[in-house]
Amino acid sequence: MTLTRLGRFEIVKEIGRGAMGQVFLANDPKIDRQVAIKTIVLPPGTSAEEAHETSQRFLREAQAAGKLLHPNIVTIFDVGEEQGVSFIAMEFIEGETLEKYTRAAHLLPLQRVQDLIAQAAAALDYAHQNHIIHRDIKPANLMVLKGGTLKVTDFGLAKSPSANLTQAGVLLGTPSYMSPEQIQGRELDGRSDLFSLGVVLYELLTGARPFEGDSISTIIYRVLYEDPRPPAAHNPALPPDINVILERALAKDQERRYGTCAELVADLNKALAGLPPDTLSRPFPVIAAPPGSRPAAASRSGALSGAGPTLRRGAPGPGRRGPRADRGRGSAGRPVAGDPLPSTFIARHPVKLAALVVTGIAAITLFPRQASRREMPQAAGVAGGGAPIAAPGPGGGAPAAGPVIQGDQVIIDVETIPHGGAVSLDATPLAQPRVILSRSDPKPHDIIAEAGCRQATAEMTAQDLASFKGSLVMELKPREQEVAIASEPPGARIVLNGRDTGTITPASLTLNACDKREVRLERDDYRPWVQQYDADTDFDAMVAALGKVTLERIPAGTVRVKKPAGYDVEIYLGSKRLGRAGDLIELPEGRHTLTFRNDKVFVNQTLQINVTGGRESAPLVTFPLLGTLTVYAQPSNCKVYVDGVYVDVTPVLELPIASGGHRVKVVFVPNGSEQEVAVSVDGRKNALVTVKF
Repeated sequence: MTLTRLGRFEIVKEIGRGAMGQVFLANDPKIDRQVAIKTIVLPPGTSAEEAHETSQRFLREAQAAGKLLHPNIVTIFDVGEEQGVSFIAMEFIEGETLEKYTRAAHLLPLQRVQDLIAQAAAALDYAHQNHIIHRDIKPANLMVLKGGTLKVTDFGLAKSPSANLTQAGVLLGTPSYMSPEQIQGRELDGRSDLFSLGVVLYELLTGARPFEGDSISTIIYRVLYEDPRPPAAHNPALPPDINVILERALAKDQERRYGTCAELVADLNKALAGLPPDTLSRPFPVIAAPPGSRPAAASRSGALSGAGPTLRRGAPGPGRRGPRADRGRGSAGRPVAGDPLPSTFIARHPVKLAALVVTGIAAITLFPRQASRREMPQAAGVAGGGAPIAAPGPGGGAPAAGPVIQGDQVIIDVETIPHGGAVSLDATPLAQPRVILSRSDPKPHDIIAEAGCRQATAEMTAQDLASFKGSLVMELKPREQEVAIASEPPGARIVLNGRDTGTITPASLTLNACDKREVRLERDDYRPWVQQYDADTDFDAMVAALGKVTLERIPAGTVRVKKPAGYDVEIYLGSKRLGRAGDLIELPEGRHTLTFRNDKVFVNQTLQINVTGGRESAPLVTFPLLGTLTVYAQPSNCKVYVDGVYVDVTPVLELPIASGGHRVKVVFVPNGSEQEVAVSVDGRKNALVTVKF
């Protein structure tokens, strides 16, 4: 079908085509501007139900993005349907997508990546503030105009956060960029788009996808269960903090991710702030593995884990200073992450550079070790007895180039990323970051590196260390641990950072040592227990404190309210009935708002009272006197409502009612016409209302 017009728009030419429709360049004659028209045409044989669902899904782009006015979001002008063709008219833009720049041969300078991610982040945060989630952030939907402005396009999957993931059994989105919760069909919020933006950032920095696979099922499995390799494994020239940023952005659990895209951008700016201007402005190098080399499989859980030698953190067991990590080798080459390689070095020393790459590949290929957990007793440091020995004094150290064999000893330096971490061996702090083991010792030993809230742990034997080609490199990552929270008495609600976790004590929560957190325990009749912890808090001390929290019971007092003359009053605390006026009512110490009600005489008033533990109080409550209400109507076939409550049919004679102002509505039953009047009732008097229809 050849289209010349859709609605008021004059078709100029086709500029794109897909399986479900076309994109046209068109003219808007009302204001003489060019627009892009996106259409959808359903194939023959499509059922009416499928046609409706597909059309609604397509038009959702206009309904969602049409609300958004932002310089980094493509503007929607109109939406309609004509000749069986649904269409959306939108801003016509010319530029290129980011797809090209996610390949290793075409990586952009870091400064440009920083700018583009900041623009995309601003657009997404704006959409999220307006309760719209894009759901399909990927390089193809990020368009860069000639002036450098980035536009987020294709809000075709955009929905409110409560919408479902699937439509007619079809997974909506691009699996390589979808968050785990989107794949699983769970409720989404803006952190799902943030995950997708993290995937795009990973590609722009490394030229590789974090979740790659030969089939959709493989990609989905890796998104759900495997962690990608650290960016430095693809591009050793990246700053070390990039690993930490992408680890948080790509966390499986959305609670561990950044709260907003702006937070990600802020950390990215900090990570790149210390780099020289020439490093930020030139194309960034990627040192890729030679063809045929195969990266090690990613771990199924935990932090971003690298190929082969990357070390990971674990959860500390009882009585230990830190977690026992999965067993593995340290990095065989020194530059796991660090400063970018100078271009002059690459140009002048191609042979040395090739040797460095081959050495790194050999270390990954020849020395992988399956991770395993084993509980080992902490050995005292004694020389020559097969147990770990203390590091030597000045003059006896090993050079940083790799392990040194001195008689029966293996000596190796330990480097941490970031630099400056303290190192301990089997829970014994080392004066220098240097490990010495007896070659005859077959036992594995814990090597733990710590810096503030970050930690890395490796389980190594002397043979492991002797096989290294460089120093032992340990990448410090935020320490995480399953923390037991218990209270006395039990049954307290656990509130973390102001959010009810849905659990009660005793329970366990996974906490990140580098996060600020507020833990609050709440239980009826007990004072709330609140404690705030920041990243500088002694994590082990916090774990011990949360293991047994004693709640302080709120002492109770009693209240007796005098009964009003002539009628009863029910007393409520919120929706809970406490008793009647005249009863002795027990309440926890503190300030309470009580409601006094008698629906028959239209009494409903509230009063704030203070209760003191161990004492009885008698607050003064002034209840209204009773009067009466009489209602006549002509004709008399009418219904009477007082304050919105049905009372009776007319005539209503001397109805007991509390003094004060009331609204009386009279409805003539035969035709539904009604009259409403305001009436003031005086105590012990009769108020008369007469209406005529």
